[in-house]
Amino acid sequence: MKRGGRLCLILLVSILLLGLPPERASFWAAVRSGDAHHARREYHAALECYQRAVDLWPASAIPFIRQGRAYLALLDYSRAQDAFLDAMRRSGLTWEARLGLADAHAGLGERALAMSEWQALTGEHSAAIEAHSRLGRAYMDRGDWSAAGREFTAILDAQPVATAQAAQFARYNLGLLLSAEDPVMAVAHLESAVDGPDAKMSAAARQMFDTLYAVQATEDQTHATALLGQAFLIVGEPGLARRQFETALAMNPHYPAAHAYLGHILGQQGENGPALYHLAAAISLDRSYVMGHYFLGLYFREQGEPGRARVVFVRALALDPQNAALCVDIAQTYLAVPDYVVAEFWLHRAVELAPEDGQFHRILAQFYTDHLIQVRERGLPAAQQAVDLSPDDPLAHDALGWALYLTGNPRAAQTALQRALELDPYLPRAHYHLGVVYAAQGRWHDAQWEYTRVLDLDPGGPFAGRAEGALAEMARLSGQ
Repeated sequence: MKRGGRLCLILLVSILLLGLPPERASFWAAVRSGDAHHARREYHAALECYQRAVDLWPASAIPFIRQGRAYLALLDYSRAQDAFLDAMRRSGLTWEARLGLADAHAGLGERALAMSEWQALTGEHSAAIEAHSRLGRAYMDRGDWSAAGREFTAILDAQPVATAQAAQFARYNLGLLLSAEDPVMAVAHLESAVDGPDAKMSAAARQMFDTLYAVQATEDQTHATALLGQAFLIVGEPGLARRQFETALAMNPHYPAAHAYLGHILGQQGENGPALYHLAAAISLDRSYVMGHYFLGLYFREQGEPGRARVVFVRALALDPQNAALCVDIAQTYLAVPDYVVAEFWLHRAVELAPEDGQFHRILAQFYTDHLIQVRERGLPAAQQAVDLSPDDPLAHDALGWALYLTGNPRAAQTALQRALELDPYLPRAHYHLGVVYAAQGRWHDAQWEYTRVLDLDPGGPFAGRAEGALAEMARLSGQ
């Protein structure tokens, strides 16, 4: 029996003991099973359960709302939109369906329509906190900082009081928004967010919390402003980072770091002309500034110009000759050509510069396994060295597992890949590689499960494409 089937049976028995009619008991068992899968990010398994619920009670809106949420998680906004509309046809304009439909509109790029619906939902008691959360982030994306602050404040003022997770979200974002104008209040919000239930958000709050203390101890205001901008960039807030670097340049137009970081952000945002201007300005102001060269190299690489990127990376390495990461960047420009011989040289150079850093051994191992070059002679030893140096790195165990499979040791490969997934259950490449191992052993159901997990965790990504191909091939073979 499949894993989802076992869970569904347990739930069905539990609900039958409550005395519900069998058809309703089966319906709720399917819904609860789907919810359990969804909580584990097993979205395709969840969708199967919700579809069973639809078949058992077609008039209910509940499974359609659940389907919509699963499609949102899979970034399949068109199907999400259809699911929420199906829910509305059965239950009218419930807040759950309206909120989900607005989220689907946002995913489809219909931002004005989404924001209009979120605004309307702030008046709905049950949906208000969710709507304020989405509006706050939407305003931040637009650079409307004051409007964003009002939305997050509304969450903290909500009655009944917001959940711990919603309060952490609001305080974290208020801490971000207030960091430049009111650092004392920002520290108070961030300190509360550090203790919240979301571990990733807690870590980001700690990063900002520590940065604010460093900023307050810095006498150079231009440097302090840029330091805060760098912290915003680290926690994934390019809009706030851009504001800081623009402010730093208003204070000192000749500050190389502000030009370099602002140019990098503008390039990421597609403003290529201004990006190139600021990157060039950074290098012109200080030709020894490594980050200026590095960001310019990234810009050229992302523009599809590996040759120009390589020239700049080599200049950066000349300024910082012990920088192993720059060697990897240079190698990537050769892989884009491709020139595997020279790329291999630079990856070995990275390992020579940082022999005790497992990530560079792992990158070297991935080069051999990804391109099927000397896997037994060089790839496998590099992967084993990566694991020895970084035993808690799931990517290192994945590289070792894949190298073991490619060298004809599927049982050891399975062990290594399972260890990778113990360390990170949501690593798409490890699920894909484990699926390949299972398929090679004729364990078709296990392989299908692993490939489906890739589709759950890497929607639209490179491993999802490979998993789709593998599933299609399995379906073709089973149909013969």
